[in-house]
Amino acid sequence: MERSYRLTYINMSTGLLQFNASGFEESGYSLTSNTLRCYYQEINRPIDDDFRLEYGPQIPITGFHEPLTDFIFVSCTNLFGITVYSNFHAYARRRPEVRKFKDDTELGVAVIGIDSISRLNFMRQMVKSYNFINKEMSGDVMHGFTKVGENTFPNVIPMLTGRSFITEHNNKFDDWPYIWKDFSEEGAATLYAEDQPEFNMFDYLARGITLQPTLHYMRPYWLAVEQSILYKMSSPGCLGPTPKHLIYFDYLKSFLKVYKDSPVFLFSLFNEVSHDFVNTVGVIDLDYMQFLKTSLQEGLFNRTVIFVLGDHGNRMDFIRRTKVGTIEDRMPMVTVILPEWVSTKYPSWKESLRDNRMRLTSTYDIYATFRHILSTLNNQNKSTDIKQHLLNSIQDKNVKNHFSATSTGLSFFEPVPLVRDCNAAGVAQWLCVCNEGRQKRLDPEHPYSLAASNEVIRYFNELLDGLENCAEMKLAFIEHSYLYEAPQKYDDGKVYEKSVQITFKASPGNGYFEATLGIEINNGSQTFEVIGQVFRINKYGNQADCLPRTMLAKMPILKGICYCD
Repeated sequence: MERSYRLTYINMSTGLLQFNASGFEESGYSLTSNTLRCYYQEINRPIDDDFRLEYGPQIPITGFHEPLTDFIFVSCTNLFGITVYSNFHAYARRRPEVRKFKDDTELGVAVIGIDSISRLNFMRQMVKSYNFINKEMSGDVMHGFTKVGENTFPNVIPMLTGRSFITEHNNKFDDWPYIWKDFSEEGAATLYAEDQPEFNMFDYLARGITLQPTLHYMRPYWLAVEQSILYKMSSPGCLGPTPKHLIYFDYLKSFLKVYKDSPVFLFSLFNEVSHDFVNTVGVIDLDYMQFLKTSLQEGLFNRTVIFVLGDHGNRMDFIRRTKVGTIEDRMPMVTVILPEWVSTKYPSWKESLRDNRMRLTSTYDIYATFRHILSTLNNQNKSTDIKQHLLNSIQDKNVKNHFSATSTGLSFFEPVPLVRDCNAAGVAQWLCVCNEGRQKRLDPEHPYSLAASNEVIRYFNELLDGLENCAEMKLAFIEHSYLYEAPQKYDDGKVYEKSVQITFKASPGNGYFEATLGIEINNGSQTFEVIGQVFRINKYGNQADCLPRTMLAKMPILKGICYCD
């Protein structure tokens, strides 16, 4: 059985793989004897497959080595051929196609994201990081930022493309107009990193990406890790003696080090510690702060605009069933950190950023801000008009059909209107936090509450009709009900005089759901219609595993409502 010591590491200053003398001393083995044979293998992603790996030949470790790939596997055996040590290392290797900064006005982007974290939960759980961001980095927290979709995919896609996604994502995603492609065309280094490869946004219930999307792509590393015996024997959240988030931060830092003299577009979203539970993300607070602090001290952020953000708030833990939890889900953490010199070179950026902190902003505005930063690389005026760019940038009709044609995004570095409603910001009415406080609470037994809940149950069973393995849904009880009496125009252009937002429990499966229904009044009769998406707001695990993945990809709502008999 392998012990938890580190016999090898990659030197963050040189990028060289080498033996760890203190690890050998701790293990009882000798660096100078021949009691161990150690080798490394380079890990590669096949050119056209997001789900497989290729390992290179075994290369003996005899001193200092510079691998050719970002990811390697290391193993040591004793004289009896028994493996006594194994590990995986990650370090970004500079690519020759990346150019250096041309002048002192150019900037890059680094998104250091955390899945499922609201602004308020970041303040509660990430106290050290929050204080450091505000006091030492002069970060601007966007208090009015609102998400535009339910989960990661419909929120991140508008960040990266400027468009809303309007059809199911059961195809591959290579031809989509990601902003990192535009940065790459300008000679920037690009990186996309998530942990938990099973749940990566392009691979969960989907076919993944055929070609590697960015120059540096962390998915192959985590695929290799999760397939290993070492990982299966490690404590939760760790790889051997090392917390996974430290490996993740070190890889991001290596990327920033290697390209310190070049423009970059880094997009990362760490999932494991924050996705399921609202109170677990605090375990990375000190390390997250140290990552920011050391990177700042080493000058790695001197030419980069930092975005500390979440894709949405917590959607699954108990807090989501409260009114505060509903608001937090819709208002993720977003903070923008500018290098100090930017305030002098681009004074309007900082001024607008400060003014926009308390104004309504959305995911589309992040894309517009990315394009504003891109304009420092291509010398265009804010990289051309965004709406015109979106209309012209997709030539493939099959790709174009997946997206809305225009964006409502406004750069954080330009004034956002003081008076801006959710429709103008691209936020659907059923996600609009501006409605909070204008609603009237209804008794669960109120006719509106009962009619709305029963209509959602009817809607569920209509979707489940013909799926023999899925049980019929029934209403268990109503937890919350709110009436909004002012006329509202919804995404389809329809205006409802009244609407109801309900939270209820259904059986079987103990699912809690949140839905918004419009009330249509015609000749004295009232009809309730489901508006937008219905959210499952507690965990559903593998309750729908009897359904094929292709069906779940086409109709994601089935994951939350099908309870397999």
